[in-house]
Amino acid sequence: KSNRAKGKRHNLIIIAEGVGGTASLAKQIESITGIETRATILGHLQRGGSPSALDRMHASIMGYKVVELFMEGKKNFMMTYNNGTYSHMDIREIFNVKRQNMDLYEITKTLSI
Repeated sequence: KSNRAKGKRHNLIIIAEGVGGTASLAKQIESITGIETRATILGHLQRGGSPSALDRMHASIMGYKVVELFMEGKKNFMMTYNNGTYSHMDIREIFNVKRQNMDLYEITKTLSI
């Protein structure tokens, strides 16, 4: 609710896959806050179908590392996996490397936590 008061229209809640009950958690959040809430399983969204064991492993490791980075105060980054190594990049670096439209960067800032 405090984010809504600041003008934010979206929030992102990350929970571990093994916790389960994401749909019921979304319903509880919606009933308490009055804000429409949806649950999305990222692996299903990205690839379609059920995630493989390798998908689950990568998602778990990346999720763990993302939370560590959040707790260190880092924002606006993307997790990467390259040649067996997990890392992260500032989102601005990604747009510069890929020569993407910086309007997309502004959109991610608006929608970010």
